[in-house]
Amino acid sequence: MPEPPTATSPLGIAVLGGTFDPPHRSHLRLAQAALAHLPVAELRVLPAGDHPHKRHRTSAAKHRLAMCRIAFRDVPGVVVDDRELHRPGPSFTVETLAELAAEVPDRPIYFLIGSDNLPLLPTWHDHHRLLQLATVVTYPRAGFPIDAGLLANLDLAPAERHRLLAHALDLPADATAASDLRARWQRGERNLPELDPAVAAYLTEHRLYAP
Repeated sequence: MPEPPTATSPLGIAVLGGTFDPPHRSHLRLAQAALAHLPVAELRVLPAGDHPHKRHRTSAAKHRLAMCRIAFRDVPGVVVDDRELHRPGPSFTVETLAELAAEVPDRPIYFLIGSDNLPLLPTWHDHHRLLQLATVVTYPRAGFPIDAGLLANLDLAPAERHRLLAHALDLPADATAASDLRARWQRGERNLPELDPAVAAYLTEHRLYAP
């Protein structure tokens, strides 16, 4: 894990990106764990804009943003940041991190990523620069242990690989998937324990995920 801050070093910013379609309780637990265990003063929740890997397959940005504001409303230290939703064209994580680094040049950035997505990181736009801009902190996802085998034979320098493996949140592996929640909602399930009741009410009100 990152070294604790010294008396003179500023606390950093954690970044949790995603489509949040919908945001669920695992997102909430992850945000709380990051705030508790990383040397950060705040956590930015960043709903993805035109996601390069999920284009045309997500709910409208206004709905995902509204649900994030509902889901994280009571978590001190969380800021819902909508910058990616206003960016035209495909939205790349490296651009967001570069913007944040320019805004707060004296504060370190910690970018959270699930262990299921960690092997895909070298396919992301300008991933070497991304690894320079932020410390990538992995959280465990069921079926994807965080070990050297996960990163074997990928486009990563030895130092990058070592740094990725050295920074992980010590949490139980989680298996909650937004795609599964959407499918269950479409089948008519309405009492989903993974959803904040206020988020579920929003889905009902706006007829999201209707069959």
